[in-house]
Amino acid sequence: MNPGQPHPEPASEPLRIGFISARSLDNANHLSGMPHRMAKALAEQGLQILPIITNEPLGPTPLHRRITNRFQSNIRSLCPTSLRKWLDNQRPAKTKRRVINDVAQRSQRVEHELELLQQHGTTPDAIFGCCISSALYALETKLPIIYFSDATSIIIRETYPGLMNRGRAHTDALHHIEQVSVQRAISAIFASPIVRASAVNNLGIDPSRTKVVPMGAHVTPNTPSTISAPTHPPTRGQCNLLIVAADPIRKRVDLAVATTQILRDRAINATLHVVGPGTPTSRSSGAVQSHGRLRLDDPSDRKTHQQLLRDCHIQLLPSLGEAFGIAPIESAHFARPSIVSDAGGLPFVVLHNQTGLVLDRDAEAGAWADAIESLIDHPDHYAALSTNALQRAHDELNWDAWGRSVAAIIRQTVADHR
Repeated sequence: MNPGQPHPEPASEPLRIGFISARSLDNANHLSGMPHRMAKALAEQGLQILPIITNEPLGPTPLHRRITNRFQSNIRSLCPTSLRKWLDNQRPAKTKRRVINDVAQRSQRVEHELELLQQHGTTPDAIFGCCISSALYALETKLPIIYFSDATSIIIRETYPGLMNRGRAHTDALHHIEQVSVQRAISAIFASPIVRASAVNNLGIDPSRTKVVPMGAHVTPNTPSTISAPTHPPTRGQCNLLIVAADPIRKRVDLAVATTQILRDRAINATLHVVGPGTPTSRSSGAVQSHGRLRLDDPSDRKTHQQLLRDCHIQLLPSLGEAFGIAPIESAHFARPSIVSDAGGLPFVVLHNQTGLVLDRDAEAGAWADAIESLIDHPDHYAALSTNALQRAHDELNWDAWGRSVAAIIRQTVADHR
């Protein structure tokens, strides 16, 4: 079954899926591109996608309110971490009420969109969305809900600096919202086993209502048949490394830079290619080529990204925290293995000694350099990782496979609900 091949609905009319998203489903950059690719994958399985966009207000916002909202947003962004936490916790009831009022507006927006769809005779058969707990919390509907997420609030709080910088009252409110929302889903799908386990243990969801379906890659070859494995391995004369890091601190770009320098000290001609904003260290290092931010919806950026994935022998991802990790999957589609930390879902995305290598999060740059050098000195091992990575990318880690699995869950959920 070829990726991207449509799979028509066997019934006379396709199921209608109300797809909730904060931004347009045509936006290839929103939420790391997940809603865009998911909507496309489900449509290719024969489902009719009805967008339900929540980032627009129900009515026109007065000028004074827009100015006030912008002012408050700027104040919050400039507020020091310690002060933000203190403010969150000074009046916990008010903090919780403010967060819940915000998500209630999203729920109201969904209800409004559902009413409009009903008026046009296109009422959905089910509701679906990616990371939509804020839209589900106060939603009044009898439609079956299928929920997908690559993380839980607990995992996000331990992984992403944005929530680490918020007070306990704020994060508790988000946890409460997610707990209520996920319980409303008839089927809950998660991107990795660690996220599913967190939903069961931290959110109390019934395990029988959960599934694990891994996601696909956003940047893949234009013509997959041109990629074969094993691909040419790194050598001491040429070793191109890649790190894709929108968040260079969490993904530890500087550790990758130190690793590359150690390899050079060992007489290995290593170069680290950095996609993302980088750091002062990476931008000043002679061992680094910086490519800046590459947008998913920009054809020129996509071409650059594809060429890097084709040319770089190994992708590095030494993250301190990672909910899933799509970047290593993208390398796998070019028959390139990755070396990653054991953070979050990465050991599920990269299978140790099968499709790449997984190192301890506490491993220092020397250990990362040792791992890379071992693949240089053992090209047969690199060849096996390359072959296995490409095979798993074709079999499991792609949006066509995701679409088949999730569409089957949606159809079964709707059938059971009826």
